Amino acid sequence: MRTADDWSELAALFRRLMPVAHLPTTRPLGRHYDVVITEAGPVGNELLRLMDAIPGGCGPIIADTGRPVLRWVVPPGTGGWWHSRYGTCLSVPWTIPFPPLCHEKPDGPYWLRPFRDDCRVDPEDLAAALDAVRPPQDAHRALAALRDLPGAAAEKQG
Repeated sequence: MRTADDWSELAALFRRLMPVAHLPTTRPLGRHYDVVITEAGPVGNELLRLMDAIPGGCGPIIADTGRPVLRWVVPPGTGGWWHSRYGTCLSVPWTIPFPPLCHEKPDGPYWLRPFRDDCRVDPEDLAAALDAVRPPQDAHRALAALRDLPGAAAEKQG
């Protein structure tokens, strides 16, 4: 049974966390997830349609009203084998900005598909969807400049 002191301690913790609950955070890639970056717009809409049709649904996706890309949150280790010419994968040593978990509306970076701790986008399904859509540009060329997304950075080794 919880005591009044337990509840008081929990309330104090809650009050400390409330001011930061709606702030974006920068997350390191490679331990819990990697990120595949693809085009947004018509290509992204078709990818979403295909991925949403897969049983179990699509995992978390970050969109950004200021950038023409989608960031698909995939399992860690994907960057080690990803080779689709239609998307690029970031992993260790990169960090990437994540919007607040509750941010699901188009205003800067937001969750196009909500983040769930137990779910990632299946990278094999995403690669197959990219092959089916066949975006008109080679993503490695088109997305090379977008690797330096605001807040994204390679961690300094040393």
